[in-house]
Amino acid sequence: MVAWLITWEVVGDWVKTENKIAAILNYRLSGETVRKIVELLYINSCALSTRLSYAKNKKSSHYHAEFHTLDGVPWEGKITCGYQPCLFARLVDDLRVQINKNGEETLTWKERPTPQIRHR
Repeated sequence: MVAWLITWEVVGDWVKTENKIAAILNYRLSGETVRKIVELLYINSCALSTRLSYAKNKKSSHYHAEFHTLDGVPWEGKITCGYQPCLFARLVDDLRVQINKNGEETLTWKERPTPQIRHR
């Protein structure tokens, strides 16, 4: 199955997340729609004062979800938001739930390669 996968990502081991999977969204959603969802997911993981500040004026927030860039041009295929941990959204292929003999679920998927820019 193709889907937007949103995960919590951490550099190093000083922050632990209980559940790495933040959300799974329909692949038909536009990058801009997913960007807005990622930003809201991140803000809702923050302290109540940060949420209130965002609700008053989201432009003043420093937690904006952003598209990755390819050669300086925004690319909607990958989105990040926040710092340690951050949310990372991207389209993935072959997304599947596997259930072990104890009934525990794990998610597997294949990452899509980042497109290569060819210069002439």
